[in-house]
Amino acid sequence: MRSPDPEDRPNARLLTLEEIETLLTRYPVLLWDLGSRSRIMNLHDGNDLGGISTTDLLACLPPEHCATAVRAMIRVFLRGGFLDFEAPMTLPSGAVLWLQFTAYRTLKDGPPPRLQGLLRNVTQRHDERAQLIEQQGLLRALMEQTLIGISIKDREGRFILSNSAVRDFAAPTDGTLLGKTNTDLFRPDLAQFAAQLDHAALATGEAAIDEIDLGLGQEGEPRSLMISKLPYWRGEQLSGTVTFTMDVTARRQLERQLTRHTAELEVRVRERTAELQAINDRLHHAAMHDVLTGLPNRTQLAEWSLELLGRPARPDHQPLFGLLLIDLDHFKRINDRFGHLGGDSLLHALAQRLVQTLPAARVCRLGGDEFVVLLDTLADPEEAVLIAEHLMTELHRPFTLDGREVQVSMSIGVTFAWTRHARLQDLLDEADMAMYTEKRSSRHVRVFEPWMRERHRLLQDIHDDLPGAAERGELSVVFQPVVDLRRRKVQGAEALVRWRHPRHGLIGPGEFIPVAEAQGYVTAIDLWVLREAARQLLPLIRTGRIHQLAVNFSAQHFSTPDFVGRVQAVLRATGLPLNALVVEITESMFMENHQSANLALRELIRLGASVAADDFGTGYSSLSYLQRLPLRTIKIDRSFVATSAQHTGIIRSIVEIAHALDLRVVAEGIETDAQLGVLRDLGCDYGQGYLLARPMPIGDLGLWLRDWDEAQAT
Repeated sequence: MRSPDPEDRPNARLLTLEEIETLLTRYPVLLWDLGSRSRIMNLHDGNDLGGISTTDLLACLPPEHCATAVRAMIRVFLRGGFLDFEAPMTLPSGAVLWLQFTAYRTLKDGPPPRLQGLLRNVTQRHDERAQLIEQQGLLRALMEQTLIGISIKDREGRFILSNSAVRDFAAPTDGTLLGKTNTDLFRPDLAQFAAQLDHAALATGEAAIDEIDLGLGQEGEPRSLMISKLPYWRGEQLSGTVTFTMDVTARRQLERQLTRHTAELEVRVRERTAELQAINDRLHHAAMHDVLTGLPNRTQLAEWSLELLGRPARPDHQPLFGLLLIDLDHFKRINDRFGHLGGDSLLHALAQRLVQTLPAARVCRLGGDEFVVLLDTLADPEEAVLIAEHLMTELHRPFTLDGREVQVSMSIGVTFAWTRHARLQDLLDEADMAMYTEKRSSRHVRVFEPWMRERHRLLQDIHDDLPGAAERGELSVVFQPVVDLRRRKVQGAEALVRWRHPRHGLIGPGEFIPVAEAQGYVTAIDLWVLREAARQLLPLIRTGRIHQLAVNFSAQHFSTPDFVGRVQAVLRATGLPLNALVVEITESMFMENHQSANLALRELIRLGASVAADDFGTGYSSLSYLQRLPLRTIKIDRSFVATSAQHTGIIRSIVEIAHALDLRVVAEGIETDAQLGVLRDLGCDYGQGYLLARPMPIGDLGLWLRDWDEAQAT
């Protein structure tokens, strides 16, 4: 048995692979050393961090890299020199990092030798190198796809780069162009012509472009080439020329034919005049129609509206015409799944079905995935709604894309021109307001109503005024208690944000949080809520009257790498302990940011926080989802709680599954005693809702807690 390396530290702490992963993520460079008789690699960052078993380390490398690493270390131990190799390391989380090991052999007052060096995380450099190689391949492939000959020559006229199209104009004797000159590759007249252009480009530093007729080609036909020479710069130095060679034989032949037929000009002028008129007709048609679908476009729609508005008012006081605005829902998903060509195919098929369904109507494409239908023969407004609903039914039938049946959903906004003073843009705005209102409800067809205009102004004001609302003191936090249903004890409180707008008054989060998501402002609001709620609730937590604070967090937090650090910073500033925080997330949010969310949430749990799945049952609920997520609690969505007294099966199943997975269950939206009784009987752990307590400011929460405790004591 070998004697141990005298420089080994037998009491050094062995690091786990999870700790190694944390170190490699935190430190871009680590110091390491390894004795020739040791099985422990020591890691340093200026201080001793611990050691890792070389067996465990090598087990994380692919076999071929592992063998290379062992051979390299043995070679340096035996012969000296410098160790330098890179290898991919698969970590416990599944992440793969590329690591660079560099070291040299040292002899401190004689043997045994040791390796000392640096351990670098070079994943980014490795990825960038792979990306560069891929981009070079793409660039080369792009050059090979063109029929234009592209080449680069140095100042001495030697080819240093070319695509395959150049061979159409050159005849290399040995099959290669590299290193050859004009004289080696081209017939004498072409070689001289190319040399003159090369000289001009090199002498002036500017582009030189000309054409040459080569007389009879290989097939007995004249051939004409257009050659463009551009200076090739490397930095500030003129290093050669870039050549673009294009066969323009067809164009030159046409020019010669036109020259020979000048005598027929008068006849051709008359013919051309007729042709130009046809072209003008086509141009007018193109100006009034959409290129993709062939439907009339916005310009034609404007002319139609002027025509219809010019009609006299109807004696039966019915509208002059109706306007339907049709918008596809989630059209981006079609483009993402089938590509833009697939999206274009869907729009074309949709246009055809629109025309087939309403052959007598005036149908146009407004742009993007929006279409407009003008109904100018309506008996009454109700007929427009019936037509829209029939249209919705027809358009809901599947379309075929790439051999697959695809079903799309859409929204239709309906409005009417009641007087000759109506304006097309106003009608489009009204239909858009109705359509947007429909998208926020469960209806598919919606008729414009005057109140929607005020609603539209509200949404616009929310969009404009939300940034800076917290800084202006317009946001506030309220708390809704979470009660232990079995012991009737208050477990915690959920923090909810409210916005008191200076003009519109109190606005609920359901109105402004989606806007904040779209603006990218929601993360700032979430952190503000955490800061305010922690500051206000801390005295109640310290006295033990409240144990936990629950705060909702948006999916956008998990698109940034510093989410955990931000949460820690807020809690340090407010003094709230991490074990008092419950991070509430939605199922859909986790699905959008699965990997990054999982890592962040597990780190928060490691630090002491809890994680709860909010609105459970409305998204991607499944056993695999519950097992993957680092959850402690699930919150049953209020839609299930509302029917719990009549339909207990769903609640019972959720509770049983959660308890089997050692999860706690919170019921949201408890509003009746019947619901409370059923939930308690089914074993639901905690509950919140208007029956127990409405959301309230911190001052009222203290009074409510006192009253609640007194009520339970009696």
